Amino acid sequence: MRIVVDTNVVFSALLNPSATVGQIIIYGQRQQQFEFFAPNLLREEIKRHRAKIIEFSKSIDEQTFEDIKDEIFSCINFISEEQIPYDLWHNTIPLVRDTDMDDLAFVVLAEYLDTKLWAGDKKLQVGLEKLGYNRIISTEELWGMNFFDR
Repeated sequence: MRIVVDTNVVFSALLNPSATVGQIIIYGQRQQQFEFFAPNLLREEIKRHRAKIIEFSKSIDEQTFEDIKDEIFSCINFISEEQIPYDLWHNTIPLVRDTDMDDLAFVVLAEYLDTKLWAGDKKLQVGLEKLGYNRIISTEELWGMNFFDR
């Protein structure tokens, strides 16, 4: 199953890779149940918020952060935003205009790949669902797929 992951999901995995979100990304990909995707923008956002993530974790140093980041990133296929046709960007704007335009790249990538979006942003989820957008998948749904022996 192909899934687009947003920045909030990856933040959660970086903060605690042994918690549910990190386990889904790492073991779901290793077990080849899930194939994760993200726009290149995700790399930039993680780099920009690196210090904040380390501070919030209260238990990892810079080298440990880099090791965790490398492991999480190795489970994600990064797609250049330039690959996505302009018309798709233009047509997707109304879906995020009233919630958060910063999420546009993730929603448009889910549209481009014709797959689900795993969004850790509740405001985005609610906004998209109000518009009848049905490509959202939750952490609970993914965890319930029993992709590895827990």
